[in-house]
Amino acid sequence: MKNSIELSEISLENRIMLAESASNTNVLKALAQDRENRVRRKVAASTSITAEVLSELSEDEDYDVRRTVAQSTNATPEILLKLLEDVNDKVRIEVAKNVSATSEILLKLSEDECWIVRIEVARNVNATPEILLKLSEDKEFCIRQTVAQNDNVTPEILLKLSEDGDDYVRVAVAESSNATPEILLRLSKDDYHKVRVAVAENSNTTPKVLQKLFLDSNYDIAETAFKNYRKYN
Repeated sequence: MKNSIELSEISLENRIMLAESASNTNVLKALAQDRENRVRRKVAASTSITAEVLSELSEDEDYDVRRTVAQSTNATPEILLKLLEDVNDKVRIEVAKNVSATSEILLKLSEDECWIVRIEVARNVNATPEILLKLSEDKEFCIRQTVAQNDNVTPEILLKLSEDGDDYVRVAVAESSNATPEILLRLSKDDYHKVRVAVAENSNTTPKVLQKLFLDSNYDIAETAFKNYRKYN
């Protein structure tokens, strides 16, 4: 096994290749100290990396190394917790995307000044109803829209968003599998035609509402409602 002195004598290209292919944790630990950030990034991306080495790299001076740590499937909640206050937006975005991010981490990131961080929180499968409720009041319409698209969204949140002033937020509500018949009834009268199309397509829409949509002035809505209605007969 090569030690750190021997590794330093290998060309940069070969050290990068070694960092990509190595499964030996001692080799990866040595390469994590490499002077070249390109090598350290490859180490951080390794599926064989240990939490110990990832923790060390989470404090790397190169933001792209830290960003790669935040992307790692081996990153523990403890490592992600360290990175959630990183000065670089791109690092925090990756923390918000990580499926290992706990509800505690996501709750803190739901207040992040960067809207891209907040939208990734709204997308995360670990976002709780509490977090989604908070983000349902976000000033950015795309974040409220993403809240409505999250599988963890509750009917109570969807009911609130069904009155949102942005058309595309209401479309997302009408498309949700968690939308109740009551919510869909309300949205079947929406002024925006794409909202009514989504209601006509939703499997939770009742036959009675679909029958009303047969008479919609928009042909596509009437046709879609009829197709959805036929499954009941």
